Amino acid sequence: MSFRFPLDNFEISQGFGGNAEYYKKYGQIGHNGLDLACRAGEPVYAADEGSVEFEGWGQNHSWMGAVAGICVIINHIGSFGGYAHLASTVISKGQKVSKGQLIGYAGSTGGATGPHLHFEMLPLKPNFSNGYAGRINPMPFIETTQNATDAQIRQAYTDILERQADADGLANYRAYTNDFVRQDLSNSAEKRTLEAAKAEASRAAAELAARVAANRIEEATKAAEAKAAQEAAKQAADQLAAAEAEKARIAEEERVAREAAEQKAQEQRDIEEATKGGDNVTTPEDIDKVNPVQPVEVKSPTEATKSSALFVARIASMVTVARIIVEGLAAIVEQQIAVVADQFVLGVATLIIAALIIFWAELGYQLAKNLGWKWAENLKWPF
Repeated sequence: MSFRFPLDNFEISQGFGGNAEYYKKYGQIGHNGLDLACRAGEPVYAADEGSVEFEGWGQNHSWMGAVAGICVIINHIGSFGGYAHLASTVISKGQKVSKGQLIGYAGSTGGATGPHLHFEMLPLKPNFSNGYAGRINPMPFIETTQNATDAQIRQAYTDILERQADADGLANYRAYTNDFVRQDLSNSAEKRTLEAAKAEASRAAAELAARVAANRIEEATKAAEAKAAQEAAKQAADQLAAAEAEKARIAEEERVAREAAEQKAQEQRDIEEATKGGDNVTTPEDIDKVNPVQPVEVKSPTEATKSSALFVARIASMVTVARIIVEGLAAIVEQQIAVVADQFVLGVATLIIAALIIFWAELGYQLAKNLGWKWAENLKWPF
């Protein structure tokens, strides 16, 4: 007789004989089974082959009681196995079961404080006065290296071969441990074929990703080149505009310079035109060339007087302007101080300047002529 654990995924939360203080109230010297903590709804399997003696609420069986909740008792040919606190069952009384066959799902019915499976073992002829209500410790009869269950085989196929297990696979691997099943599937030809197919798929995906990346790089390069070309075109346009502006600036400067030169040339022509009508001979060399034996022509006093009068008139106008400027300055600086004195000084200054001019015009000029001064002989009046 050998049992397997009735759960695949569990933790032993309370062993046989533990928590003695608590179980005194039940007339026992300790816990009379194994508590296997698990998730609610975890599949529960038959620990060994046999036939179902009871299925239902424990309150309807004298051995289990209401504290057991929904429970199952299986005659495992030599002993009884009790399964308590189930959420539901999938077998019925009198049904034959095989080792590892699904019999229900774990829960927390009855006196349970949380989801777990209470698994206990009774001899066919129990001794109810042994301090554990006739139960015995099931651990010595449980295989620690048990054969794989159908659920474990199916999970191995899903994890390793990525497909559902078929009937032949289940029948073949039930005689082996779960570790052997997983190792054998991992080393199978089907697994190698699967890995090769996945590797090829990965290669194809990587190749596609490389092409996509290359296309993106090419597009990015074209975009960058287009942007660079646009920037170069803009820079060229800016340089052209700057060159045109510089060209226009130079042309404007040339125009201004040309106009200034033309204006200056016109002023020179106007000056030359204004000086026309005088003597044709202006230097001693010219006089010698024209009439080397004739004396130098001397202006008459009347012509000198006319010229001096014109010169005096010009000087008088300048004196008048100077007087106006002086009077303005006197008004600003002196304001109300000695206006009459200022006018007297200005009058005297004006007479002195006029007398000097007249003297130069009438006497100085003639005197220079009479003395035979060369510069006076060639002097054009007024000057």
